[in-house]
Amino acid sequence: MNLDDVAEELRAALGTIAGLSTPEWGVQRLSDPPAAVVALPEEVTYDLTYGRGGDRIGDWQVLVLVPHPTKPEARTAIAAYADGSGTQSVKAAIEGHTYTACSSVTVVRAEFDAVTFAGTEYLAAMFHLDVVGEGA
Repeated sequence: MNLDDVAEELRAALGTIAGLSTPEWGVQRLSDPPAAVVALPEEVTYDLTYGRGGDRIGDWQVLVLVPHPTKPEARTAIAAYADGSGTQSVKAAIEGHTYTACSSVTVVRAEFDAVTFAGTEYLAAMFHLDVVGEGA
């Protein structure tokens, strides 16, 4: 399972959410928030099954950033992204995508905080993913 290929497929899945930009890795400033940034995973576990049969990328994080963190519309927007279903749902977009670079992607949980990215404050939802794929 190639990490870069999976990351690009995650960006493609997130790109199906209307109004959510998905900048490339390494972006220094968000030009069109709200945005979803695919971070690097916490870890890769190899050889889940005998003979390189499967690998797991655990706690891969996708950060959704919404401008104006203290305004009511920011909470409304982040709530739509955190919904378990619907057209704005990060979980629905990621889990509903057809992947070729891995076998499955599951959105495990979301956490919320106010963060600073490139000197600008945002309301953030950090989605934690579990990715499983072939090891060969």
